[in-house]
Formats: sequence, structure tokens, C-alpha cells
Amino acid sequence: MKRRYAVVAGIAFAIPFGTALSTSQAFAAETAAASWATMDANADGALSPEEVAGTPWEATFDDMDTSGDGKVTKEEFQTYMKDMKASQNSDDE
Repeated sequence: MKRRYAVVAGIAFAIPFGTALSTSQAFAAETAAASWATMDANADGALSPEEVAGTPWEATFDDMDTSGDGKVTKEEFQTYMKDMKASQNSDDE
């Protein structure tokens, strides 16, 4: 459980800086993949509110769950991450 929080905290820290260099982007992507595997405790391919409870993703769960089915799929997570990156890039301009 502590490992999950460390990985998620690493992602939360890496995301704002992940756009600076392509190597940082690659690191952020690798960290996100590792985090997904760690957070998806039941390995069903989706995150539930219980699986993200107490993590930085808890506050954004509803935003990530675009289908409204109470689960965040890997595709929904990736779309959310792309949208967040695009938003950060537009803020930088």
C-alpha cells in the first residue's frame, strides 16, 4: 500500500515537469504505467474509487470517469492525461 502512494506521488510530481524534455516524458509515461499496475489492485483493467482512495487521483476520479460507470479504464486515464498535458501546454503559451 505504501508503495502505491509512493508511485502515485511520483507521478503527481513528474506530470508538471514531464513536458519539459522528451526523456522526462518517457519517464512520466513509464511511471504512469507502473502506477497503473500498482493501483489496479484486482487487475481488472480499471480503477475503482476504492483503488484510488487516498491518492492524488481520488480528487479527479469523476473527471477521469468519462463514461460515468464508476470505473476508470486505462483509455479514460490516458485521455485524461493527454487532456491535462494539452491544458498545461496551452497555459504555457
